[in-house]
Amino acid sequence: MATVDSLLFNISSFIAGLFLLEYGADKFIDHTAIVAKRLNVSPTLVGLLTCGAEWEELVVIIVALSQKNSNMALGNLIGSSVANILASFSLGLLFMKKAEFDRSSKIYSAALLGLTTVFLLLLIALKGSSFQWFGGILLIAAFVIYVISVASLIYRGTLTAPEDSDSGSDSDSSDDDSDSDSDDDRTINAGDSGRGRPSDEEQGWTSDKGHQLNLLKPSPNKMAKAKKKSKAVKVINKRPKTMRHHVFQLALGLAALLVSSYIIAHSASTIGHELALSGTVVGTTILSLATTLPEKFVAILGGARHQPGIMVANTVGSNIFLVTLCGGVLFIWGDASQLQLGFTLFEATVMWLSAVVIFGIVLMGGRRWMGVVMLVGYVAFLVVEIMNGRELDDD
Repeated sequence: MATVDSLLFNISSFIAGLFLLEYGADKFIDHTAIVAKRLNVSPTLVGLLTCGAEWEELVVIIVALSQKNSNMALGNLIGSSVANILASFSLGLLFMKKAEFDRSSKIYSAALLGLTTVFLLLLIALKGSSFQWFGGILLIAAFVIYVISVASLIYRGTLTAPEDSDSGSDSDSSDDDSDSDSDDDRTINAGDSGRGRPSDEEQGWTSDKGHQLNLLKPSPNKMAKAKKKSKAVKVINKRPKTMRHHVFQLALGLAALLVSSYIIAHSASTIGHELALSGTVVGTTILSLATTLPEKFVAILGGARHQPGIMVANTVGSNIFLVTLCGGVLFIWGDASQLQLGFTLFEATVMWLSAVVIFGIVLMGGRRWMGVVMLVGYVAFLVVEIMNGRELDDD
């Protein structure tokens, strides 16, 4: 009974942590974009840091490392990389009969294949602590070079910037709307003041001849104009938020990320223990499925709206972030012995083949049946992982 109670409690904590994680990620991304815009940082760099950047994955990996659980951190990285392609990108393909990808998508997917190959080679060749530090620094340097090179290509017009569905420009757009409304109001007032007192009909008033006192009542046109003007006045009086407000919201989002990541990592580890699963399997299955939910949602929207470029930017950008920055952090702070034993050749092969698959689809063009095949392959991957995890635990 105690085991069931502990399992139910940790499942509830895991779900609650997911909601808090999404809240923190949205706050962090939105207000990072606003603060960067206020500081006149290049919109290109803001797009690279907010679209496809899996900051929640990075925090989950850091928390897992702080709990001395390098196996789960590595499993989450590998599982998320596979899930982004086989489970998220494939969902977008299901909503499109045929998808053609531009030159930017081909360059992004080629970069992902190369960086994934480098990450796996470093992981397989991991032997000593000195080499471990070297691999981590190399991967982080690759992330910096990637950001700089892509920003340079976008600046020169070779690439198109990834689109961010979670942009933090709502406040700016509302300010623009209020400005246009205020201009319209000033134009109307100026026109009224340039002539004599308007007649009752020009003011929008009509006489109610059926009434004994011949009272005047507002026409529907006049009432609509009055509502529009009062709404415009309310928008005008709404001042833009201060920099201090956005910095506070950014810090609040970061704090939510940290707390939720601790809850998710701790509860996932306990769930895996209760289900007799290893830390690596928990990372490649439960944890990776949960933390890649935003990518699945964006992929579905991209497919439904027939925007394959968004699907590629979301999936490829997320995986490049994982294998470079997240991989570098994992190499530098992870336990070498756990990292050596924390993955199998099967997992490494599936991760590399996933990068090959998305590169091939982007080159040849996507079809709906490809999405079905990829989803079936992902389900098979999960089944094999769970079976292998239970066998290792029994041994």
